[in-house]
Amino acid sequence: LMTRKLFYLLLIPVIILGVLFWSPQKNVNASQVDRKTKLELQAYLHDHHINGIILVNGKKDQPVVLRNKLTTKPAQVVTPNTLFPIGSLQKLITGVAVYQLVQKGKLKWDTPLSKYYPQIQGSDQITLQQLMTHTSGLQNDGALPKKTLNNEQSQERFFLHHFKNTANHDWNYQDIDFEILGAIIRQRTHGGYYHYIKKTILKPLNHHQLKMVYQVKPRKVLQTMQPGMTWQMLSQAASSEIGAGDLLLSPLNYWNFIYHGVLSKSKLIKNFANQPKSQREAYFGGIYFQGTVIRANGSEPGYNCCFFADYKTKRTLMLFTNNIDYQTLRQTAEELYEIYYGEQIQP
Repeated sequence: LMTRKLFYLLLIPVIILGVLFWSPQKNVNASQVDRKTKLELQAYLHDHHINGIILVNGKKDQPVVLRNKLTTKPAQVVTPNTLFPIGSLQKLITGVAVYQLVQKGKLKWDTPLSKYYPQIQGSDQITLQQLMTHTSGLQNDGALPKKTLNNEQSQERFFLHHFKNTANHDWNYQDIDFEILGAIIRQRTHGGYYHYIKKTILKPLNHHQLKMVYQVKPRKVLQTMQPGMTWQMLSQAASSEIGAGDLLLSPLNYWNFIYHGVLSKSKLIKNFANQPKSQREAYFGGIYFQGTVIRANGSEPGYNCCFFADYKTKRTLMLFTNNIDYQTLRQTAEELYEIYYGEQIQP
């Protein structure tokens, strides 16, 4: 009897320790940006003549917004609530939508593309996983619509006539991969791509700050400051990019998507991080991986943006600007990364 009592006495602390170690961790918010770093980032915007905003970690899950305004025209001022063409930052939204459908059993990573688009030559040799890693061998032909495409059916028809299959499965960043994924989401859900991401992936967000490029009027959108660029140019270019660049989202909405829809989903992050990737780029589902940091750039004619987020600490930085070009964005992103994380982006 004493032996049994002793056994139970010893078992109780083991159970308590087990509960402590195996219970799921609570969501922890990143520490607030320190004053020195905040001043460095603000000075960077000023010294490099960037019209735009930076979002970094503030109190709890909300960002601190650093602003630099180089214009007196209200239509050219970037704000946290301004509808912004996020370009390729949309690919992660599409990637998360595909992941959700895989989890629900509606899609499989190894499903051949021929199941959905048998008319694409070589589609039996391409999987959804390869589309998510830009290793499908498909390539856009560079054509742009003659006018803004205004529905998902016309977007699908356009990309099906403007690509080629190189049959080379090395890493090659091409919008066509995520355009096809966007169209597959349309096939596998009720109501289409936009309806699905709005009702599921982006459901908690402010829907007044969420539009497809063909849903907005030119006079009611943020205007670019880049010479020679117009909204009509962006509208035509972006309207063909279902799932890959046809979405407008406010910077604050994108912050909330990353913070709550990605960084707080440990299973999603683990799944993305553990997916097979090409030797050339650690990329999956719309994001690059560098250690525990995920990152991406977004670019449309006259508009550029980027983000970095450490999925362990949730330290996050975003930039949205309408007066620099893509090459300048890439350099800017590297320098902002170094300021905020204290290290250089790996080449």
